[in-house]
Amino acid sequence: MTTTYNQTTDLTIDHHVDAKGLKCPMPVIKLQQQVRNTRPGKMIEIICTDPGAEKDISSWCKVNKHQIVVINQNKEGCTIVIEVKERK
Repeated sequence: MTTTYNQTTDLTIDHHVDAKGLKCPMPVIKLQQQVRNTRPGKMIEIICTDPGAEKDISSWCKVNKHQIVVINQNKEGCTIVIEVKERK
């Protein structure tokens, strides 16, 4: 499923991960599973309600060299869009 994400720029979201209601470390694990099945250059949106998910996903992306494109906070949690980078 591909959707357009309207923020400061239009992004094409190639994959969605629903991590609502999941606690650490499950949002990161679900994201990692999707990244393994996603080609470099594609965008993944993950929706999280765990308050620590933003920090955990940011750290995971830094270690694994993926790019965080957008982080949106809302009253339920956050939505994060990452760009999958080439695996070395």
